[in-house]
Amino acid sequence: MKNSGQFQKGSIPWNKNPVLKSCLACEKTFYVSQSRNNDGRGKFCCFYCKKNYKYKLAQEFVLNKGLAELIGIIIGDGCISKVYDRDDYRIQISGNPIEDKEYYDSYLPSLISSFLGIKTKPYLGQNGAYIIQFQSEPFRIFLHKLGIISPKAKIVSIPQIIKKDQDLLLACIKGIADSDFTLIFKARKKGGLHYYPRICAQFASKNLVQDLEQELRALGFTLNCKYDYLRIDPRGFNYITNFINLDGPHNLERWFTLIGFSNSRILTRYYVWKKYGYLEPKSTIVERKRLLG
Repeated sequence: MKNSGQFQKGSIPWNKNPVLKSCLACEKTFYVSQSRNNDGRGKFCCFYCKKNYKYKLAQEFVLNKGLAELIGIIIGDGCISKVYDRDDYRIQISGNPIEDKEYYDSYLPSLISSFLGIKTKPYLGQNGAYIIQFQSEPFRIFLHKLGIISPKAKIVSIPQIIKKDQDLLLACIKGIADSDFTLIFKARKKGGLHYYPRICAQFASKNLVQDLEQELRALGFTLNCKYDYLRIDPRGFNYITNFINLDGPHNLERWFTLIGFSNSRILTRYYVWKKYGYLEPKSTIVERKRLLG
């Protein structure tokens, strides 16, 4: 005769009514206790599936124009860095706390939320930069498969899969431009008005400028580039950089027709030029908005 206090196989008192679940990674069915299910646990059938679920999620990203634009922003002003003392990474995008504030306060968080489902809020970093950062291992793995790896500054380029689709390419270039390009106006003679437009940027990555030169020429733009240029910084250090310039009103109007901008830092420059026919150098976004009324 069995002892009434003895446990019987398959009848553990604290595991009554186990819940049948499907593993999020491999879809294999398994049982979990009511307590684990109530706590929101028991999503994976084993540790291996839990560890590798991020790779499954990375495969579910589908490239579209919005995601290509976000990738362009990360190519331009993004940084992928390992979280200190953890097996995890953060994606950080940095801009100017005054000139880029509107873009970082509104447009960029909306883009990240729409395509990654992550809520972000910019903050002022200790280095004076205006920063948005977030963590998403699946997205970081997705970027890695596209060839966007850390450290990226000197080697990043436009992913091949994006270059093969013109809609994705235009969106990616727009993201790069909003984050790292500028629009200035040059005087054609000494003492003259600064009316001649130039869309320009410089990058540590020679690969990226070569990609931009090739793709923009194919889109009908005229431009000039400088590679491996030694820049002497007045702060006391030198570095190698690569320039890209698109001069003239034809290039500017074609840019707005094909690509466009979403950053007020650049848009206000364009609108002042359209209204007055020129823009003095070193203007601030506050001054430009005042001119625009």
